[in-house]
Amino acid sequence: MDASDPRRARILASARDVFAREGFRRAEVKTIASAAGVGKATIYRFFQSKDALLLTVVEENLTTVRDLVLRELLSAAPPLTRLENVCRAVARFLERERDFSRLLIQEAGEFLGPIQQRYLRLVDDNLPVADAFFEELRREGYFVELPTRDTLLMMVNLLVGTTYTWVLTGEGELERQALAYMRVLVRGLRAS
Repeated sequence: MDASDPRRARILASARDVFAREGFRRAEVKTIASAAGVGKATIYRFFQSKDALLLTVVEENLTTVRDLVLRELLSAAPPLTRLENVCRAVARFLERERDFSRLLIQEAGEFLGPIQQRYLRLVDDNLPVADAFFEELRREGYFVELPTRDTLLMMVNLLVGTTYTWVLTGEGELERQALAYMRVLVRGLRAS
């Protein structure tokens, strides 16, 4: 089936919403089909299983996050401004796509292996861009203590942890919180 088929996009959006609302195990494919305005068989033409549907939702959203990050990292702004813009862009996406954020937090444990594989592949595939970016920051005295991959994972962990707390408590604005924490992290890692 064609990935650009509008039915596929509707199925993925509906699956994200239904999985977030009902949880993966309780969600039924017929509910997703109904929400997407397609028959149950259409879902299985695009996706082999409900598991594959969930993993596609996660992968496509992680790819969107990656694209947001790359757009900001490759801009002409100064490095610290680009870092803050990355944080803002990702936080805005996760806030706007609250169902995806909730889904990722709810279902990550059960699907940790496959989600982790997709996530780490995205990190490793984009490491050269991150390395060039962090090299700019290192020349300014920032992030000198850790290799790029470790620095990148630490920053992602900060954002994921912030998102986790935000989803659980429902308090505050994710973008403001994430940016404040990122600024503390950057100041704390400044070379003397």
